[in-house]
Amino acid sequence: MRISSKPIVACVAAIAVAAAGMAATGCSRSQEKAAVAAPASGPLGAVPAGVKLSPEGKYPAETVKFGFVNYDSTAQQVLELKSYYEYLQQAYNFEILWSESIGSAEAEMAFIEQCASAGCKGIIGYYTEGRAEAVKLAASLGMYYWGGAETAPLYEPMKNDKMYVGGYDTGNTNYDFGFAIAQALANAGCHNVIVMSGGKDYGVPFFVDRYNGIMDGLKAARDAGSDIKMVYEVPGWPGTEEFAAHQAAALDTNADGLAGTLTALMWIQPLQNSGKFGKIKIASIESVNDDMVGLMQAGAYVGMCSEITSSMGLSVPMLLNAVEGFGDKQRNADGTAAKVAAKNWIITSLDQLKYYASIEKKGGTWAYDIGDVKSILGAFNPSLDVAKMDALYSAVSVGEIEARHK
Repeated sequence: MRISSKPIVACVAAIAVAAAGMAATGCSRSQEKAAVAAPASGPLGAVPAGVKLSPEGKYPAETVKFGFVNYDSTAQQVLELKSYYEYLQQAYNFEILWSESIGSAEAEMAFIEQCASAGCKGIIGYYTEGRAEAVKLAASLGMYYWGGAETAPLYEPMKNDKMYVGGYDTGNTNYDFGFAIAQALANAGCHNVIVMSGGKDYGVPFFVDRYNGIMDGLKAARDAGSDIKMVYEVPGWPGTEEFAAHQAAALDTNADGLAGTLTALMWIQPLQNSGKFGKIKIASIESVNDDMVGLMQAGAYVGMCSEITSSMGLSVPMLLNAVEGFGDKQRNADGTAAKVAAKNWIITSLDQLKYYASIEKKGGTWAYDIGDVKSILGAFNPSLDVAKMDALYSAVSVGEIEARHK
């Protein structure tokens, strides 16, 4: 498996010491921290006494590497997340080793082993097939593991292991997403809905939850007086012959709404070809970006639900806290790994979407900016605890984000 990486700067401390006219005999972490004084100003602004930064003013003083386990290296959210990590790297001294697309537990384990060989200090479990076994492997190789707090088969066996730092937990997000999707279509006056159920029939938990949310949302709308109903279910995965056949059959119905348990972008061209673009309203799971703004402006979408790309950035402060000796501050009172309470976006207006798209992209301010991340680093916040992380990652409305960034 090919892993991309940046060259490793092996002796930053020695260079810093030499520049100060001091003698140096090595470049260990302790020597580097002693040699690099925190600048009066920089990307992090003022820093507490005793906090050592790199010569560029980044925290920590020595570069820390993390491995990123990824299910699809070309996925839109992964590309957006790369931009977010690049933004954080303006102030935080970390590097990412990105996996290729992982399709099996064996491939995941092999990548984790390669990360250890490359000197990584932590693993970001954006995706996992190995679950608890992946965490155990990372821990046995001296690496912390972030992610999977919402996955009981990973969290429960590993929650007491100090090498497992936890992650975020968005509660019933997938069910809530489905319910909101149905409500958006009902509010738009739709009556006959196509439901794209994705992996529901394969028992994939988040697809099951999203589907159940849609069906309950449709029922709730009927109970409130609407005649909305499902007229066709499209199961399975885009790109297959089966999906294409179901898609064509669905477009032959009298549908005026489309509910998606995953992105509905693969419907745009068929809707245009059939003359139904804008006539069949869409509500689905999407990434927030300028393309989606255009589609909502064009009348194709009436609502969308989105994970917040920069929420994944919680991996950086939590892993840095663990590596730099502040790991206990971000554990629960009973010592278990944190499930940081987080929320995602349910978007029902063009104004909301425009704002979120303006910040969640390269060159934007992001929902969680450099200062937000600084506030949950133990080196900068002596009173850090899980409650402070919960408060930050649960504040996701336009007003809450704007208030933080004033």
